[in-house]
Amino acid sequence: MPADGADFERILADVFRKKRWRVRRQPAAGDMRADLLAGNGQKKYIVAVKAASEGRSDRLIPLLSQAILQAQALARRFPELAAPLAVVAARRIPPSVAEHLKQFAQRHAPDVAVGVIDAEGFRSFAGAGLEVLDAKPPRHLARRIASPPRLPDLFSDLNQWMLKILLGQRLPGPLICVPREPIRNASQLARAAKVSVMSATRLVNQLTSRGFLDEDEEHLRVVRVQELLDWWTSSNREAAKEIPARWILKSGEHQLVTALRQYTSRQAHNQARCCLGLFAAADALGFGFVRGAPAHIYLERLAPDSLHRLGLAVDQSGRPADVVVRIPSHREGVFRPAVMCDGVPVSDVLQVWLDVATHPARGREQAREIERRALKPLFEKRR
Repeated sequence: MPADGADFERILADVFRKKRWRVRRQPAAGDMRADLLAGNGQKKYIVAVKAASEGRSDRLIPLLSQAILQAQALARRFPELAAPLAVVAARRIPPSVAEHLKQFAQRHAPDVAVGVIDAEGFRSFAGAGLEVLDAKPPRHLARRIASPPRLPDLFSDLNQWMLKILLGQRLPGPLICVPREPIRNASQLARAAKVSVMSATRLVNQLTSRGFLDEDEEHLRVVRVQELLDWWTSSNREAAKEIPARWILKSGEHQLVTALRQYTSRQAHNQARCCLGLFAAADALGFGFVRGAPAHIYLERLAPDSLHRLGLAVDQSGRPADVVVRIPSHREGVFRPAVMCDGVPVSDVLQVWLDVATHPARGREQAREIERRALKPLFEKRR
């Protein structure tokens, strides 16, 4: 079965030709040579292809980074106008890995088109005009491929809470509410998180097997944080249900903060937890960057009594919402690490970063501001 770069170049060339694109192999670009040049009369791409022996994210991310840099350099040197296209390939690549790779590229190189292909017939592209190349493996191949044992979800509700404990040790207390104590093993993590030892052990084993824990450290220390956060962001995209709401009675600019402060101070029996989210939370934490974005709150469950005590009512009229209410699927991961800012519950800084990173309302700029000012300790290497 094809497994090297030259084989995948031929596969990719055939994919383009079947869609009636004109293809040239090994075109010169200054002192470099591209793998392919493909055009359809409306768009032209200069292509760098990198192949791996395994379709794992940790194998493909470095190759994708190389392909992106190479495609950008080729596009600059090429005498014709051509957009850069970075393609990674392996014998078999799961769709979830392909999605993670495209998310990584969108975050770090949004001006570069990306393709993910494998030898079983899977194709997934992101770029103008490239969607026609997407394909799933034939059914008979999909049936023949032995599915690996399904691993527990790395970003389950309690896992997100425990990940925040591990990462939060390196972040200031006002930005994330987590136990501040040395965590050397799964038992200590379970005690700090107030979860079962089995749950903590599963997470530690997953992080270790995927290379996200430094096994030489005395304490549990997460490494390759950027890759973990990129993966987490992809998993987090559909992690909440959003409901538009409007004020029953409007009362001023600071109505949302006042309502949350009063709601929190009057603890009722079995009261749904609530906190500021997204851009409003970024403002409260001191990292506000985007103006005019919709206000969001997290509410543990859609309880009419809770909404009423906040002064809100669900509004499905299609008018712009005064407040967007988010019902999280990962409740513990959202509410346990939330912080208090002047009597108002606010999403922790990691949650805010995860939520705004893929938000269409200038979320990428807000995420970069949070990275620059708050998350730098997560990426610093031990001396």
